[in-house]
Amino acid sequence: MKELIAPLAWIGIIAFLVWGVRRIRRERAAQHAAREALRQQAVAELRRFDGQDGHLACVEQVYQRARTGAKAIIVWDANGTSQDAWFHDWPGIPVGAYLLLAGTTGYGPHNHNPNVYYVHPDQVLTVI
Repeated sequence: MKELIAPLAWIGIIAFLVWGVRRIRRERAAQHAAREALRQQAVAELRRFDGQDGHLACVEQVYQRARTGAKAIIVWDANGTSQDAWFHDWPGIPVGAYLLLAGTTGYGPHNHNPNVYYVHPDQVLTVI
């Protein structure tokens, strides 16, 4: 009988741990889904203002970070086109963020791109 108690105890401990890990994963997935739903709701709200004060874009990739800013590729929400962008004084720009921007387009001397979107901190109207 003693020989059965130890293995049964281990089985019980393992089952409890598996249950706990699954519960934590389900809770995290539910929290993530709730945050994503709120984010999508906020983006939908921002789409109403696209073109009025600024233009809505999503940060697709940040390909260079520096002390003075970051180079990134943004995708314009209105038409889905990509554009290189320089975010002055914002090296920590998050990938995947939706931004309402009021920057300007100009020449990019480092990559010889005539169509770089330049954004200063005061030209970032909203971040989601």
